[in-house]
Amino acid sequence: MPLEAEPSARNLRRLRTYTFFTVIGTGPVVLLMAALFLAGSEMTGTHLALAGGAATVSVVFCTAALALHWHGQGPLRRRVFWSLSLAALVAGAAVEANAGAIQSEWAAPAGLLAAEFALWARPGKRAYALGWACLVAIGAVIGLAQLGLIAPEAVVVSVLMVPTIGTAIVCQLWHYQVAKELEQARGLAADLAVAEERLRFAGELHDIQGGNLQAITLKAQVARRLITVDPERAEAEMQAVEDLARTALKDTREVVGGYRKVALADEIDSAARILKSAGVQATVPDAAPSLDEDTEKLLGLLVREATTNLIRHAEPTAADVSIIEVDAEVTVTVTNNGAPAPAGGGNGLTMLKDRFTEAGGTVEHVHDGDRFVLKGTVPRPQPEAQPQAKRRAQAKRQGAQARRVPPSQRLAGRRVRR
Repeated sequence: MPLEAEPSARNLRRLRTYTFFTVIGTGPVVLLMAALFLAGSEMTGTHLALAGGAATVSVVFCTAALALHWHGQGPLRRRVFWSLSLAALVAGAAVEANAGAIQSEWAAPAGLLAAEFALWARPGKRAYALGWACLVAIGAVIGLAQLGLIAPEAVVVSVLMVPTIGTAIVCQLWHYQVAKELEQARGLAADLAVAEERLRFAGELHDIQGGNLQAITLKAQVARRLITVDPERAEAEMQAVEDLARTALKDTREVVGGYRKVALADEIDSAARILKSAGVQATVPDAAPSLDEDTEKLLGLLVREATTNLIRHAEPTAADVSIIEVDAEVTVTVTNNGAPAPAGGGNGLTMLKDRFTEAGGTVEHVHDGDRFVLKGTVPRPQPEAQPQAKRRAQAKRQGAQARRVPPSQRLAGRRVRR
């Protein structure tokens, strides 16, 4: 478990303990309140004993129903206990009504019953259920008061106490449930972050090592064939294998360290070197345009993936890399001949499409005979707002450039590597 998650889990366990004792402890508090009201009533003898027993039975059964809810028990036993609790409350109130006007001792147990009734509803509907339970209880109290069976002060106590006790219990349980869901969401976010990092690492490792390992394989095959015919050439090829292996090891360490930056110009130069080592005539731009880091990374990954696939799956004699800036978009196209028959898309192209889609760009590939074209387009980030004077000066410069360059399009210079 991450270090920052330990206090959160510990706090959730503490909150669970506090919530349990708060909710279940409401039962004894309600019973104490009922006992205090009974002690001040005018009942004596048998009536007082029966009313006290009824209040005790009502509170005990309703508290047991709350405990069953806390432990996730089914609704059947909870509803049986709630029904017995309601029956005991009604019986106790009837005993007191037989001795005189009903007093305030039944308000607190009624609030306990309203809370348990509200917990039968689904989460999100419990506030409505609690509201209806309180309205029914208060309506019954007011109705009995109209008949002269309940003392006026008992009406006031019931109106205040039933919603207060019911809301306190339901809100305590809701608060704990929200905290529990937040902790689960935190754990899920951590798992997703780990999965995302694994995908990133897998993609980086595939992008980096695919081309290097394929070039090493080609150079080793050439060296094996030349070792008896041209030892000096074989030695040179093995030296190239050693250099490529060092580069691959360095790139792997940088990926593991998480600080490797992909630059478009570097990827184009690396592609040119690898293609030259494989005997492919490569035409690449003289210079890459100045782009932001994220755009360069995407386009650099496209060049890297195209080079890897070109060496691994094709037998080309020529390849072409071009960069075109049109309006607010940059497009990199890699074309090669010697492509084999079309096959299903690989993991590399799939991951590349996903990355370009996330950035608002597109990746297209066309297979025409033995010619394969991979094209990626990504939008340039919009420049930040500039002062009016700078905007005017920039507009003038752009207007002058527009008269010298083909409108809305610039093609990077080219160089050929043989």
